[in-house]
Amino acid sequence: EEERNDSSSNLRSSRGNIITIDNEYTSASSQSSSQSRRGIRAEYHVNEDDMIITDGVLMCPFIFRSQDAVWCGALAECVQPGMLRATFSKKSNKLRNVEMIFDAMGFCQQLERASGNEGMAQIIPNSLEMALGTPNTDEYARVITLAKGPDFKIVSVNEAFTRVTGYTQFDVEGKDVRSVLSGGECQAEEGTGTTMHDFETVAKKGVCAASTNMHHDRNRREFLNYMCSYPLSNLRDEVTHILHVCQELPARECD
Repeated sequence: EEERNDSSSNLRSSRGNIITIDNEYTSASSQSSSQSRRGIRAEYHVNEDDMIITDGVLMCPFIFRSQDAVWCGALAECVQPGMLRATFSKKSNKLRNVEMIFDAMGFCQQLERASGNEGMAQIIPNSLEMALGTPNTDEYARVITLAKGPDFKIVSVNEAFTRVTGYTQFDVEGKDVRSVLSGGECQAEEGTGTTMHDFETVAKKGVCAASTNMHHDRNRREFLNYMCSYPLSNLRDEVTHILHVCQELPARECD
């Protein structure tokens, strides 16, 4: 009980259940500089009865709400629930760090709706489970491969990939994605060719990469393909798979 009181003393409730942070930290809901200029505010609401405090760690659910977004031109406000985990120093009881866990993809979809551009932005998952859960109605061709070279074997493709290339999941599962898409001597205009970006860099460094290449479908039709590759990680932050998102660009004549 004593630890709960000490830890909670660094968190103060303002206007109900909006958390602000005291002492050397800047208050997230401070009004001192916002009175003269109205803008969009982000507030995080918590309920003290839902807090669990143990061994210098505070955990509780929260609800994020935007304020005045509609007044500033948005089509809707954003509301997003999540979980909060705050760690305090055992010696001084000062806040050390805060982790907030929430549905990032769902939040991005809310931002899209609020801006009036629903469905315009690509939502890129960061795990295999999320990538496999992407609806097959996605307009972009997506192929998932293992993050292990040198062949980077195909694990899954979506219906859009089949529409663009003619290859089904049965045709390409277990094959090298580069050998499936690349072939022939044809070169596109300057800046493109048959050499893809380095998958090893995506797998080892966990960074995205992209390139534009002249690829071939099942019937040997050439098409200009803009491919972006994104690392997919497990719970230990190890890159296990790579998601490749392909977009066919307008046709160009080959030299």
